[in-house]
Amino acid sequence: MPVAPAPDLVAAAVAFDAQGLVPVVVQDAGSGGVRMVAWANRTALQTTAETGLAHFWSRSRQALWCKGETSGNRFHVAEMRVDCDGDVVLYRGHAAGPSCHTGRTSCFFRSWPLDGDALAEDDDGPPAPPAVIVADVAAVIGRRRRERPERSYVVSLLDAGWTKIGAKITEEARELVEALPAGDKAHIAHEAADALFHILVGLEAAGVAVDDVFGELRRRFGTSGIAEKESR
Repeated sequence: MPVAPAPDLVAAAVAFDAQGLVPVVVQDAGSGGVRMVAWANRTALQTTAETGLAHFWSRSRQALWCKGETSGNRFHVAEMRVDCDGDVVLYRGHAAGPSCHTGRTSCFFRSWPLDGDALAEDDDGPPAPPAVIVADVAAVIGRRRRERPERSYVVSLLDAGWTKIGAKITEEARELVEALPAGDKAHIAHEAADALFHILVGLEAAGVAVDDVFGELRRRFGTSGIAEKESR
């Protein structure tokens, strides 16, 4: 996990406005979603770097405040970043609960369609990118293994062992291979989802985190597939 930079370095890199403040964007490190935007002064940035908890400056109360000090919905900062001009700070980390005072996950739960004339408030914030959905499914599989609910398909697979898990992965992969030439996009997506799900079950059984798979893909990014294979 990234480590916050030294407090004096953070403050020195920031171009504060005339009131000694800088806007701070708060981003979930897992989903990439923007949770909230607030203001910080030098003390707030230094305190955030020292404690790992998101601190800000309240312009209305003229006071330092820690996110979640009343609600308990803390935001644990894993990394602090500064933009190219030093006039915006980014807190990346992990939230313990909702970030909006309304109880929504993100303060940005109101959407304004470019072709519409009204705000919509029918979601919990910006949607997660596809990779996060994969990670979320993997997390649910992990919870099923730990909590062992009754009538759980995941638990039944894990209890059956490697023979059953391997057979299901092979079966779903074969069905995907058969679906691909037919060109039915909806059916192909369905079979691909089945195959991916069973691969995630296999990863859970093997104790391999999906983040490790993403990390391996990240390592290979930009490298020729031929060169990568030759390096093994």
